[in-house]
Amino acid sequence: MFIGQLTHRGIRTETAAATFVLDASITANTDVGKLVTLTGNHTVGLADDGDTIFGYLESFEDRVTEGAKLGAVSWMLCGKATYVGTAPVVGASLEGSATLGSPQASATANNLVVTSVDTAEGTCEYILR
Repeated sequence: MFIGQLTHRGIRTETAAATFVLDASITANTDVGKLVTLTGNHTVGLADDGDTIFGYLESFEDRVTEGAKLGAVSWMLCGKATYVGTAPVVGASLEGSATLGSPQASATANNLVVTSVDTAEGTCEYILR
């Protein structure tokens, strides 16, 4: 591996994931891979503008019989996302944006730290801790 190919994407701690109820903002498998925020007791929804990002949606289950949608959420991982707006800065934080489930640069330090930025691709890698 060359240093230019280094990536932390996909590294996570298995014990840092749990099942949560999904709110109405999460509707289908296409929401898997998006960033989520806590919206109620044991409930997450897609991170919205200014929201603190809680984790990354790993799975989606529509349990029609039980009347609930459930999903696994990881809250300690290295990931990659398409950012919205101005490119974030390495070492800075991210928060939810008006494009539900996508991050934007945050002026406030939080639990999501940018580790690399690719402005040509419009993506950034991050560590969620």
